[in-house]
Amino acid sequence: MANKLCQKCGKMLDEDTQFYTYKDGTKTEMCKKCLTMHIDNFDESTYLWLLEKMDVPYIPEEWNVLRERAYAKNPNLNGMSVFGKYLSKMKLKQYKQYGWADTEKLNALNDERRAVQKEEREKFEEEIKKQFEAGEIGEAEYKTMISAETQNKDYMSRPVAPPEFPQDKYFSENSEIVQEQMDSLISELTQEDKKVLAMKWGALYRPEEWIELEKDYNNMMNSFDIQDADTINTLILICKTNLKMNQALDAGDIEGYQKLSKVSESLRKSAKFTAAQNKEQKNDYVDCVGELVAMCEKDGFIPRFETDIPQDKVDLTLKDMENYLYKLVTQDLGFGQQIEDALKKIQIQKEMNENVEDILEDDDPTTLIDQDYEEFYNSVNEQKEQDSALGDEE
Repeated sequence: MANKLCQKCGKMLDEDTQFYTYKDGTKTEMCKKCLTMHIDNFDESTYLWLLEKMDVPYIPEEWNVLRERAYAKNPNLNGMSVFGKYLSKMKLKQYKQYGWADTEKLNALNDERRAVQKEEREKFEEEIKKQFEAGEIGEAEYKTMISAETQNKDYMSRPVAPPEFPQDKYFSENSEIVQEQMDSLISELTQEDKKVLAMKWGALYRPEEWIELEKDYNNMMNSFDIQDADTINTLILICKTNLKMNQALDAGDIEGYQKLSKVSESLRKSAKFTAAQNKEQKNDYVDCVGELVAMCEKDGFIPRFETDIPQDKVDLTLKDMENYLYKLVTQDLGFGQQIEDALKKIQIQKEMNENVEDILEDDDPTTLIDQDYEEFYNSVNEQKEQDSALGDEE
């Protein structure tokens, strides 16, 4: 299993499962998540450049079918929900021989049929919508009948109603205090500030919304290490989503809040704006010796100084063992006598061993001398002579 470095997130990932494959067999420079992180499955401009990069034709009918299936399973689509399935579709026999350059030719064959289908589809969905608004059909039937594109357009175009609070349940002075504070902050904005905020966040937001967006933006910038423009753009989308999410929750739009929260979560994960990932990034500088050496060279070393205080559990354990041994020798009255008795036993055993060795060296019956050898040979010769004499007599 080979690993490959993603040029965007910098992670070593499985080459076979985490990267798309070009037609020549090579792998993409970025992993699947990074490559598709800004795809909007309902906006062609966000993924056409990727289809051209992968050298596959764009056939809207095939893309829409895959999008409908993915949307039916989970309305919270991400960049990989359709793109990978579409690439697999283009590897089939009917499209395998075509590339990006064949897009216009393939679409030209279906222009007339596509126009007729679009007109019939719009009429059908308009009729279904009237039935739903009249209460003739339920929401489940309505969502089943209309396309995912229409559902997405309806959701995106639906305005978020401002929150309505029952005045008799709240202390009215609180809202006045908040409004006074907000008016004070708005009054501090110069004309130049308003221009900058309008260019950054859009002219459709009110000044108090600009202030809320800027607050969220600065908090995120202080919490995470953000350097590249792509991550900053993602952060801007996250801040806008959080603002709409809070407005939807305040307005009691629970369904809208749930959808927006999923979008926010997807954006945060794609840009690594989570507490766990932030903690991981903070610990990155000690993950290798090189980074540790670089940190020491940059920030300096910890000065050495003598101290009698134990620095860790090992030192503390050694210190306890020294104290125990000292008390055992100095305070236990019988311990010295035990040591002396043990030394005497060792000395007595040593002297006994030396005496035994001396005895063995002096009177060892197994030690043979020349006289013993001579007596042995003489007895053997006498036995031979006796045997020979008995043979002659016979």
